[in-house]
Amino acid sequence: MQRPFSDRVVSHLRLADHRLRTSEPGSNRRRYSICRMTLHNIAPIDSFYLGFFHGEDTVVIPYIYDHDRHLQPDVTKFGKGGLSHWIRSSGRPYVFRSDDGALLSRTIPFGDPDEISADAVIVPLKDPDTGDIAGLMSIQSLTPDVYDDEVVHAALWLGEALMLAQARDRHVGAAPEALYSLHPELNSAMSGDPRERFVQITDQLEAAYRRTGEIARAVEEIGDDKLLRDIAAVRMTLEQTQVDMAEWMLTQPLTAGADDDQQPVRVDLTPREHQIATMIATERLTNAQIAQELGISLKTVKTHVGSVLGKLGVGQRSAIVFAMADLLATSPPEPRKRS
Repeated sequence: MQRPFSDRVVSHLRLADHRLRTSEPGSNRRRYSICRMTLHNIAPIDSFYLGFFHGEDTVVIPYIYDHDRHLQPDVTKFGKGGLSHWIRSSGRPYVFRSDDGALLSRTIPFGDPDEISADAVIVPLKDPDTGDIAGLMSIQSLTPDVYDDEVVHAALWLGEALMLAQARDRHVGAAPEALYSLHPELNSAMSGDPRERFVQITDQLEAAYRRTGEIARAVEEIGDDKLLRDIAAVRMTLEQTQVDMAEWMLTQPLTAGADDDQQPVRVDLTPREHQIATMIATERLTNAQIAQELGISLKTVKTHVGSVLGKLGVGQRSAIVFAMADLLATSPPEPRKRS
């Protein structure tokens, strides 16, 4: 069974979810970049590529990065004994440690021929409309043993989020429910916590601020004083926006559990949702343990947890502990009954 994502990985995937969800129709290069940078923030990546199957034996690779260098897109044939065929026919992720890289060694190399990947994860990309394996997404590293199971599942989830974003270009309103059924905490539209949006926005501002600093250092070598002044003005605007965001936070109400002096939380949890939220908050039980304890299916537990997250206005399962603090203080949990 897949374990819950760590808080660090949740934060990166939720930000990716927000960016993919709000991406402009047809902005595929931006979407591919979102996937690459998200996975790069989760684990070390030396190369990244996305490929889509065309016909029976061809893969079109529109996006390739080797280290920080963007490579020319490629179109290549693949045989039945290769990695692309295996991904397409099995529909399963390939992990380097499963065969010590044997299947990976059969692929056509790109980038520096003297560099040999020591770890890799390649996940299938499934068309949400047809269920067919439409392509693959690959991350590789020169360092061995850097991709654990959490990285594999993060790449799988991100690939699904990417394909849903692509599907929305074909028809507005593609339902993403399946994407969040296993991990409702990754649904960036569920959170009512302004602090989370503050972190997302200030992270983007800080990335832009750092990038303008890099550009300024490059311009200094050229000696273009006017361009340096223009960059300085942009950086000042970014600084001011960060300050404005912090001051905006002062006007926002804190969410449940953020302050001991707050009024008790008032949310309309059903009796079952309240029971499950209490088990998470007081006993720190996993979804599987709750399902076993209550005699209900794991899928039902996950549905209830997703509903609890939405009603409490939090984005992460771990936040239920804090959000339930006031509710439990005013209404202690009843003795548990097995269903």
